[in-house]
Amino acid sequence: MIRPQPALRYLRVFVPSFFAAYPAACRWFGFFQKPLIEKAALLILLWIAFAVILWLPNRWLHLETQIEWKRRKTWIAATGLSLFILVVFHWLPPVFPSTYAIEITANGTAELAQVTSAGQDIPLDLFSGSGDWTLDSTGWQHSGISANSLTFSGALNAPLELVFSTGPQSGQVVINLNRTAFQLNLSTPLPDAAVFNPFPASLGALSPLWLLWVGLLALTEGALLTVIGYVLLTGWPSGMLAALVPLLFLLPYATTFVGHNVTLGNDFGPFYYVYKTYLLDFLAKGQFPLWSPSEGGGYAFFSNPLAQAVYPLNILLALFYRVNGGYTRLDHQIFTVAAICWFSLGLYIWLRSLKIDKRAAVFAALTMALSYKMTELLRFPNAAHEAAWYPWILLALTRLLQASTWKSVWRWSAGLCVFLVCLFTAGYPYYVYYLPFLAGPYLLFMVIPRVRRVIFKVDSPDWRKFLGGFLAASLAAVLICAPYLFQMSRTITQTSGRAGDDFTHATMYPFDFQDSVESLVYPTAARPEGWFYFGALGLSLMALYLAHPHKETLPGEEPQITERRAWPVKAALLSWLVFLSYLSYGEQSYLFLFFYKILPEFSALRGWGRLSITLLPGLALLLAFALADFESRLTASQPGKSRFKPWMWITMAAIAAFSFSVQISEFTRGITDEYWDLYFIPRTAYLIQTVANVSGRNVVPDPAVLSRTFSLSFIVFSLLSLMVILLVLLKGGNAGRKSSSWMWGVFSLFTLLNLWYGGSWLWNNGFSPREERRVGDYQRMMPQSLSTPRKNENSTLTLSPAFSVGSPPKWHYTRYQDFYFRSVDELPARDELLGVTDGRRFFFSQAINYSSIEGFLADARQNAIEPTVHDYTGDYLLVEVNAPRSGFFSFIDNWDENWTASVDGKPVEIERLFGTFKSVRLDAGKHEISMAYCPRFFAWANNVCPR
Repeated sequence: MIRPQPALRYLRVFVPSFFAAYPAACRWFGFFQKPLIEKAALLILLWIAFAVILWLPNRWLHLETQIEWKRRKTWIAATGLSLFILVVFHWLPPVFPSTYAIEITANGTAELAQVTSAGQDIPLDLFSGSGDWTLDSTGWQHSGISANSLTFSGALNAPLELVFSTGPQSGQVVINLNRTAFQLNLSTPLPDAAVFNPFPASLGALSPLWLLWVGLLALTEGALLTVIGYVLLTGWPSGMLAALVPLLFLLPYATTFVGHNVTLGNDFGPFYYVYKTYLLDFLAKGQFPLWSPSEGGGYAFFSNPLAQAVYPLNILLALFYRVNGGYTRLDHQIFTVAAICWFSLGLYIWLRSLKIDKRAAVFAALTMALSYKMTELLRFPNAAHEAAWYPWILLALTRLLQASTWKSVWRWSAGLCVFLVCLFTAGYPYYVYYLPFLAGPYLLFMVIPRVRRVIFKVDSPDWRKFLGGFLAASLAAVLICAPYLFQMSRTITQTSGRAGDDFTHATMYPFDFQDSVESLVYPTAARPEGWFYFGALGLSLMALYLAHPHKETLPGEEPQITERRAWPVKAALLSWLVFLSYLSYGEQSYLFLFFYKILPEFSALRGWGRLSITLLPGLALLLAFALADFESRLTASQPGKSRFKPWMWITMAAIAAFSFSVQISEFTRGITDEYWDLYFIPRTAYLIQTVANVSGRNVVPDPAVLSRTFSLSFIVFSLLSLMVILLVLLKGGNAGRKSSSWMWGVFSLFTLLNLWYGGSWLWNNGFSPREERRVGDYQRMMPQSLSTPRKNENSTLTLSPAFSVGSPPKWHYTRYQDFYFRSVDELPARDELLGVTDGRRFFFSQAINYSSIEGFLADARQNAIEPTVHDYTGDYLLVEVNAPRSGFFSFIDNWDENWTASVDGKPVEIERLFGTFKSVRLDAGKHEISMAYCPRFFAWANNVCPR
């Protein structure tokens, strides 16, 4: 390829570098708020920096010659994708000063509840109200039909947002924003909120100069997205499809519509989001939190798997938090959806490494990524990210087997190490434990010659290279993660109900053979903990492939298609799936009972139906083989000859009999799973109701009708899947791959419709107003918490100074739960001890070996102290105490073996009050007491710990 002239080459570096430098200046460095001279200096420096960044790779790799830049259709597609992203994700410029003239008039009841300027609340008393407008603690209130107005005129940072309360009694408001009038109907059947931020009016009265700056930002960011989209669509169009379709499929969870978005419920908020936003607030300030004093009377934070504290992607999230000034539930939902996108892309690339056709690989990857199993994981962000690394690990193993040079071996060995580190740290230990059950059979396929040749396309592998790369990657990953896994294991061992050797615990949330059958054809009755419904069409295609005789070949058929029909290959794939399914049946599985007795930590896990996540890669491979086999029948058949064979009719009749017998039997008897009745139907009804409410409509779905409609739809889709297959086979046309393109479109649309309306919405929590990003500054609330009454509620980490002392079942330290639940007969005394009554944390007593709380409190009342706290960070306490006599100073915060203490600079032993709280022995007189959390291997994160 001819290289461009030097001048053109420099132009191709400096123009794109400006398109990157200007958005960076605006988004990261407050370009809009700087004086003109500083604007110019900042932009020039960044322009030069980005030019160097782009020039070096171009100089060495000649990247500008590696891409064909003249594909018009690709440019159109990339531009459309760029506009879609900007519109759907509500492009707005960063903070900049602007001016506003606002006049609000109301007809009927109205309430202006909140006004935000560039994401920050502004005092409502900046507005002036007349007549019926009055300001109270909840906002500006209006009643009646007077023409009086609420006004504001002045300078604020853009963009501006007004939030009005809505409800059945609300009326209408007219908002005149910088001479542009907008009418807003606040009447809705249910109380809610209306978010008013019209674009571009919400940016205020822009001068021509500011219009230039903002317009240039929109242009450069749009162009930058277009170029990135073009490069990706040119080089990896199928991969882009595999990664982007899940985002579109789950878009209501990832963006807002009319100021609202679909929110996730169940464990998403209290067990995942709170930990993530707390962690990011510390990381954004360069701190790493070790201890969580705000839950369960004190609990380890960094080694709590829910905190996902050492997951490598936290680095990117911390940067996001710092740049954007916060992290909302919507942000965490996007992070969770991104895991499903990554899983889909990983499946696609893994299938391609096995020489699967691109279209079959995309279809199979998307089908499994959007299956009920993966979308059910939306409530468990950590589990979704754990699962997302499975196909990448299989990819690395595949490439290691196929590698012919040591360079390739070490490259994929490094990749495997990275993938394993991400898996080990993603914060859902169940899926780490599941990995050997997933990868073991896959590795076994590599040593069976006939299976290996068909699946991996390798005749004689170099086992020395494979084992060297595999062992090096595994050892490196274990060594890197060992300190974290060590501490996490110790925390879990001390946690109530998680230590193992509890058969009742291990067999909770049962899943059995009937659930597997129902997952295939009638998920209404399957337990969601393990369901894996992937659509009726995929099941029918798999059945046709498995029934296809090995010896039947078609003229012009590719040899690898025929080889995949060999019975050892089919048996291997089915055995993989049967092994994993049978193990998930818990106490009904002899294999489970065997592993329960011999495998370490096996008994500590519960809900073994969750093992069905490991079915998805095998199902994806089986579906990809089935799709390629079906397309071969479509394209390789000779014109004029029937594509139908007796085995096909028999198979389709068997699928119909199997599906309809299960579905009709359970539908007519009204059989549904308890999750279906308790969660899916009520939550779906609530989602429909809240979406309708935002538009002012009162829609209250009948749960019984909704349940029957959804249940019946699975029967309908099973029937339609067989009809679609018949339609495709009966359609005439010339043989060849191009003639089958329409087939992929029909199959894809059918499967997306089949999967979209069900499992994705199981754990939704309705249509809720969008949250504003805010910096938590949780470190600052630590000293304040010492005088704030605690909350006696069963919650996890709290994001306010009112820390929690309640404890959900099977969570937090066993010793603390033993104390907490055995003291139910002393509730007033327990509340006083725990600080629920008055926020008190520190006590001094002559003894700590009391059997009753009241006895200890009586001792402490006779030895009152007034401690002076010099420093408290959660991980460290420095307090000065004047002890009236010899005795014990107690800090009502849980003990952990990683806590150390010193009195007047000398290390002392920490004793335990009621077996769980920290106490140190003191002599009479004034003392300085310090307590620090210094876990082994992580003491570096607490600067007061000895190095």
